Amino acid sequence: MLNSEFKGKVRINEFKKVWFGLALLGSMVGSVNAQSAFDEKAYKLKPEDIIRIQVFNQQQIGADIPVGIDGYVGAPFVGNIKVEGKTISEVEAELYKLYVSKLKLRDPIVSVSIISYRKLKANVTGSVQRSTEYFFRPGDTIMTLYSASGGEVPDQADLRKATLRRQGSKELIPIDLYAMTVLGDNSQNFELMDGDILNIPREQKNRILVLGAIRSPGMYPYREGMHLNDAVAIGGGDIPYRTMFSKTFILREIPGRPDEYLRINANYVKFVKGSDFSQNVKLMPGDMIYIPETNTPDATQLQSFVNSAFVFNTFGSFFGIKLFK
Repeated sequence: MLNSEFKGKVRINEFKKVWFGLALLGSMVGSVNAQSAFDEKAYKLKPEDIIRIQVFNQQQIGADIPVGIDGYVGAPFVGNIKVEGKTISEVEAELYKLYVSKLKLRDPIVSVSIISYRKLKANVTGSVQRSTEYFFRPGDTIMTLYSASGGEVPDQADLRKATLRRQGSKELIPIDLYAMTVLGDNSQNFELMDGDILNIPREQKNRILVLGAIRSPGMYPYREGMHLNDAVAIGGGDIPYRTMFSKTFILREIPGRPDEYLRINANYVKFVKGSDFSQNVKLMPGDMIYIPETNTPDATQLQSFVNSAFVFNTFGSFFGIKLFK
């Protein structure tokens, strides 16, 4: 028969403190999913969570029960009750009333704890070290997901233009990860929701392209204040007996006029040997620097360069480009 009364010399308030302390300790030891840093009492239960129901000195009333897809649990001796959307304190209060009314217990000490949380998943994609699906805990944030990805790919990711998409929504929520990680602004460090997708795009414009007779042609990050000599340096310098620095030129897209480029000629030799600083052209994001091998680059060289430029800027076709001197 169920005991209907707790008998003892310990005052009830003191006893409650002891009981809930032991219950919490048991929960932490009994489950690898217990979370000491998470505010369990504020969490609202969801399907697939697993809860533990206990009543002091009533060993028959004890069970670990998963929350069903319908949001109900089968509580011992009192049947199904709706717990989805409720805190554990609210469930404890409801069970207290049921055990008093149905089992005639006098002032039962009811404990409800969360043994494990449903598996919540979010994805991080784009220019990151690890593009992956990530299992997270309630209370985890965008920065948790960002950290799980290993962070952005250096000099490639556009942290300022990250986006967050919630499950079932087409809306892309702008996220400035640069402000979070560099400036310490956590105003957009939203709590994660099941099915979230965080995307960190590849930076497209904040780069320069260095091609031609240079040791290491390729695409490089743009840095504020860069000049032509910086592009030559990161490109590894000249190739002896092949490089014609005096005929260097830069293609720069004309603002507001897609596919139209300004050609800027630069005699780099005059800068190096004659200290003509006007030839050390200040670069802009998206500039494309070409260092030819001969006095006049042939048509094949120019077409190859322009095609590379279009791949770099994702404009598409070489045909239709307009150059302006």
